[in-house]
Amino acid sequence: MKKLVKHALVQYPGNKLDKQRIDLLVVNGKIEQIKDEIDETIADVVISGKDLVLFPSLVDMQCAIGEPGEEEKEDFQSASNAALAGGFGEIVMLPNTQPVLDSKTTLSGVKNETKHLPVGIHAYGALSKGCLGTELSEMFDLSSSGAIGFTDGKSPVTDSNMMKRALEYSNGLNTIICSFPLDARINPGGIVNESLDNLILGLKPSPNLAEELMVVRDLYLAEYTKARLHFSTISTEKSVELIRDAKKKGINVTCGVAIANLIFTEKQLAGFDSNYKTNPPLRSEKDRNALLTGVMDGIIDVVVTDHTPEIIENKDREFDFASYGMTMLETALSLVNEYLTELQWDKLVETMSITPRKILNLQLPKLEQGEEFNFTLFDSADSWVYQDDVRQSKASNSPLLNKKLLGRVILA
Repeated sequence: MKKLVKHALVQYPGNKLDKQRIDLLVVNGKIEQIKDEIDETIADVVISGKDLVLFPSLVDMQCAIGEPGEEEKEDFQSASNAALAGGFGEIVMLPNTQPVLDSKTTLSGVKNETKHLPVGIHAYGALSKGCLGTELSEMFDLSSSGAIGFTDGKSPVTDSNMMKRALEYSNGLNTIICSFPLDARINPGGIVNESLDNLILGLKPSPNLAEELMVVRDLYLAEYTKARLHFSTISTEKSVELIRDAKKKGINVTCGVAIANLIFTEKQLAGFDSNYKTNPPLRSEKDRNALLTGVMDGIIDVVVTDHTPEIIENKDREFDFASYGMTMLETALSLVNEYLTELQWDKLVETMSITPRKILNLQLPKLEQGEEFNFTLFDSADSWVYQDDVRQSKASNSPLLNKKLLGRVILA
């Protein structure tokens, strides 16, 4: 199959073709020609439009997948389909599966089950056995088996000495430790941002302090061990400032933010829609603005989908008892295109494609003849409705379901 893309604007910071309009011929998944003009008659399929943007495929550093163990939420195939529909070429799954990815056997099983898929699925190894926080996992064995980094997902590591030891071991493995900064002891039962609005709603508060205390602790540990530390998702203004100061001191730290925290705020909770129940919670407008500023000035390194598929029975219930999270792989790029206009294409590609690959030691796609086509073609002006007949994820826990979105992936 010969596919010809006409007059696409390249967005690839640092590449010689960045900001140029090109024609691109792709044959059986490989780039055959890149020119200013290519004859349409040689192609089986021609894709053209004045708003086409071409960039290296996106990478999601935080994605929950049900398989193994909870395939009813999401399996490898449906996750791959959803990622492809959203412009992602590679995703990294959390280890909190059933069984937990804390052994060579479980990790090898993921690799074998996903190697045939069109989207690269990488996996974090569990930092502690069972993600229980009581005993360090066999990090060397897991790293040798392909673990791309280590985390307990959204189970915070409360044992300071365990986090210290994990950071020390990671130095010898040339890998990263991902921390989900939450001190659950500060917010027992807290599920939403601590604010007057949410107090009036009667929802249990989760103060900013619960996140910020863990950020402070892990920054101290990273400075002490001189290891690579990555905060998976931060959500508060103070967290941004703490990481800003740490980077000035030379601490080897990076961090991410979930798209939901960049776009939505706690105001969305007024209707008690459990699809807005996320972890970390949606914060204030002041926090959201601080997060966006952090992305713009490079303090926040990556933007993640935090894709968290759930079965309807776990979301369609009272807010207090509903599960956390929303599906996001298919809609992330459209949301950024429509609602984060401050985020220019250079910054979008840096935070969702280039920097994640650098942090994870993944190869950057080459925009050259003869190379594999690992790029996303996006029509920034095309509108579409995210509904069940186009949904690729098994899960429907999204506040965007049946909503009109701006910007659509044409080819990934």
